Amino acid sequence: MKAVRVRADGSIKLPREVLRSFPTASELGMWTQGDVIVLKRLQPIPPSQIAERMPEETLPLEEIATEVHRLRAEKRHRHG
Repeated sequence: MKAVRVRADGSIKLPREVLRSFPTASELGMWTQGDVIVLKRLQPIPPSQIAERMPEETLPLEEIATEVHRLRAEKRHRHG
């Protein structure tokens, strides 16, 4: 276990060996469990997998647009 300090601005610096485990500019999900902070690399789902999950019938363009707007708003919210 490595110790890190929470800086006055709320940031932490991850040890180099931890950073090597993640590609540059990785997006991380973060949550707490009691006094534990958990970081998990978020991996986008390839469009081909999204297509495989879709029902055989096509969605109306309006529904697709609504979903795209929802996902973009969610992404903006995560990036603060």
